[in-house]
Amino acid sequence: MIARWGTALRLTGLALLLWLLTRADWGVFARHMGQVDTTYLYAMPLFTSAMIAVRALRWNRILSVRGISFPHGRAWSIYATGVFLGTFTPGRLGDLAKAGYARQERGMDWRSAVASAVLDRLFDMVFMAGVGIAAAVHFGWPALGAWDLLSERTAPMLAGLVFAFCAVGWAVRRWLIRHTDKTGMVGRWGDLLREGGREMAELTQVVGWQALVLTVLAYAIYFAQTICMAKALELPLTAWEVVAAIALVGLASFLPISIAGLGTREGGLTLIMAHCGVPDSAEAALAYSALFFAFCFLLPGGMGFVCFWSRPLALQGFRTSTSEILKKEKKEQRLSLCSTIDRR
Repeated sequence: MIARWGTALRLTGLALLLWLLTRADWGVFARHMGQVDTTYLYAMPLFTSAMIAVRALRWNRILSVRGISFPHGRAWSIYATGVFLGTFTPGRLGDLAKAGYARQERGMDWRSAVASAVLDRLFDMVFMAGVGIAAAVHFGWPALGAWDLLSERTAPMLAGLVFAFCAVGWAVRRWLIRHTDKTGMVGRWGDLLREGGREMAELTQVVGWQALVLTVLAYAIYFAQTICMAKALELPLTAWEVVAAIALVGLASFLPISIAGLGTREGGLTLIMAHCGVPDSAEAALAYSALFFAFCFLLPGGMGFVCFWSRPLALQGFRTSTSEILKKEKKEQRLSLCSTIDRR
């Protein structure tokens, strides 16, 4: 049931993209693409490689708290693989493949490996959430003035995004209600999440400030890359407006309503560019999104694919490890029940 809903919801973004493509003026779009200053594009692979290197260093530093680490080159390769797997998985869950490699190649305890990968991801999400809130305040969207964004082009996209967000919440709530009572699955995974949360708190106490500094550095590189793409298209946007736009559409991409952010990114960029008074906002958004998709998805995804192809992750390890954890939980519950009965 949840898989069918997930597939249907991910088509929402593609539907938004298709609608936007049918409304665009392709002559104007071609003019935007024809005026791209390719000088800025030569640095894109360097930006991507540097950003992955900084994030890999952060993850490696988190692992080192448990006495485990990878050579810098191998850490870069694993992180790039996670980027590749995250491009087509809902909510970029494929990025957690780092945990599988930590267990497969270093024999790390499964719970600790997952906690390290999730904590690494949380630094990104918390940082982006902070920038996203600042961006929303900058654009004045929390105020009633946000209704000024509505127009013939933007209203359907905004309505579609709101509907998709509500549908995701409804589907998750329904799945939790149906599975908690019948299988107890949520309860078992809830225990695992609580234990993982405690471990992440311990890791944060040790490397929190170092990880935060590396997160800021990684996003400085990332935002510099996105600003260069805007300059390549000669968009009339300030550096902060580009950063704010990317932060907001980046947060939207975490919702499992699209594939690689297609649709949500273009729709969000159109809303923002219209708000900023960019001429031909829909066509400008499509042109910018084309560069963004090429250099922030296809390029790092291609790098990650090569790394994954040369050293794939054994998915059986995921199944075996998860099964072992659940069996251990069941065994502990039985022992606890037997102990209670004996005392009585």
